[in-house]
Amino acid sequence: MSAGAQPDPASVPGQNLDRNAARQWLKLQIDKEPPILKQIAALHKEAQLNAFKARDAKKKRSAQDRLSNTPVTALLRKRADVNPMMLIAAGVATADHILELGASGLRARANIDANAAANWVNAARDVKRAQPGDDLPAPSPSDWCEEDVGLVRSLLILESAGLLRYAPHTQGLSYASDRARAVLKGTNWLRWKFKASASDDLAANVAELSEWVSSGNGEANREQVESHLARHMTLVEDLRDPNEVARLWGGKHEDLLTLLREEVP
Repeated sequence: MSAGAQPDPASVPGQNLDRNAARQWLKLQIDKEPPILKQIAALHKEAQLNAFKARDAKKKRSAQDRLSNTPVTALLRKRADVNPMMLIAAGVATADHILELGASGLRARANIDANAAANWVNAARDVKRAQPGDDLPAPSPSDWCEEDVGLVRSLLILESAGLLRYAPHTQGLSYASDRARAVLKGTNWLRWKFKASASDDLAANVAELSEWVSSGNGEANREQVESHLARHMTLVEDLRDPNEVARLWGGKHEDLLTLLREEVP
């Protein structure tokens, strides 16, 4: 350890540390983790979950729009034995309406046999099946539906939460507790019993970590973390406005689509 950075001998295991004393000290460092780090981790997890939900909502909306916009005349085009005009005459105009009725309802409504009804329903189901691009927002905000706005909003929040969680100053504040968790895993009974260097490794790791804790380097990051968190919360509030969502999309759409592919598969 460097001079002036010695840990308090009353609170840190000494050179002749034993496993139990080391574990107790490491657990203390974990317990001292600043609550703001748990808040940031929870915000990031929530942002990921919301992005998944928003993507699924967009996929469902895309399928529903496709059903509503597909006329029965576009179904079973290659089938010479079907006549869509029978459905139109019965008031069945779209693939969506076919699925609403189901095979039995369609049969009764259009006065067609069971086999024909099943064919129409299967054709409508083909339209509903997921297609590439179903989970992508429309390129232009002028064409957005509610689900597009929700998806882009969720991606903007996820991007911001990820930058906050993995920022250098956040990592600096969390170093002590993160490192303590990693070192603690190395003190399990089997490792301690069968690895000859386990005691020396633990002593070196505790010495390194105790020097970091006593240096105050971790706490020096707290103010930046708090400021970054405040900026994130302001962004979340601003994104309640769909116009702000659309504005940010204009300069970030490529990055957000990459985020969608890589973190919301």
